[in-house]
Amino acid sequence: MSKAAIGTHMEQVVLHNDNGAELHFSGKLYSESSFYAEDTGTLTRLRLFITDKDEQVYSIVNTAGVEKTRRFYVVSRDGDMYRIGNGAHTLSLTPDLLFASVFGLCGIDPERAEELKPNFEETLRMIAG
Repeated sequence: MSKAAIGTHMEQVVLHNDNGAELHFSGKLYSESSFYAEDTGTLTRLRLFITDKDEQVYSIVNTAGVEKTRRFYVVSRDGDMYRIGNGAHTLSLTPDLLFASVFGLCGIDPERAEELKPNFEETLRMIAG
């Protein structure tokens, strides 16, 4: 998907984080997936949005019975570094540390992370330019 295609059909999105932060942005849902962990009874919903400012927003919602946790992370490029923030704190990371952070925050098994890294890198470069 090109940046031009990403820029169409933007909508207003509001996300909440359990740290008390709320994020309002204009963007488009780029990717969405869900998985269910039978051993814990937890349903995890992962969504990736692209904002009108060329930022990536990752939304992670875990639901187990009546318990729900909500997190979001905003990723943007800053030269050779990437900024990642959760509405309360912001870090600047190298691309390798960013990949490790995103995979860790999403609960992706480190063994599987190496398999997924090339696709994630390609998507990140395409979106961030």
